[in-house]
Amino acid sequence: MAAGGWPDDGSGVWQNTIAAADVALEEASRIQRGVQHNMRLQQEVRALREELRKAHGELDRYRGMHARVVVGMRQLEEDNAGEMSRLRAESEMLMVRHRVYKLLSEHYALTALRFDPATFAEHRDRVLQHILFQRRKGTPISGIGAADIAFLLL
Repeated sequence: MAAGGWPDDGSGVWQNTIAAADVALEEASRIQRGVQHNMRLQQEVRALREELRKAHGELDRYRGMHARVVVGMRQLEEDNAGEMSRLRAESEMLMVRHRVYKLLSEHYALTALRFDPATFAEHRDRVLQHILFQRRKGTPISGIGAADIAFLLL
């Protein structure tokens, strides 16, 4: 042995150096594999983030479409409700007019009056006012008979 505790031929030092270098190479190789794996994972994360961004964009688009459809449906419901109210009022008025004409025809049939258009129009207006008044009081129009309007047509 030489001074300092080193072997004379130096083969032990080289073997230790080679073993240490081999361990370092294995460790570097392991680190490189870890870095490559980490980079693959980062690429997957980027791809997943891009898919998520696209999915959020699609979701926002569908939310917008849904909101427009809901607004359209509410508008249709409002339009439909208004139209139904108008038709209901129109129907009630037609029922009242039908009742007026029916009562007048019964009266003319019962009294055998000569038909005069001016008198008929005057009587029609009186009977209409009477029926509308009775309806406001809560009397159903079908409950008003020819006898109930006879005093109007004298």
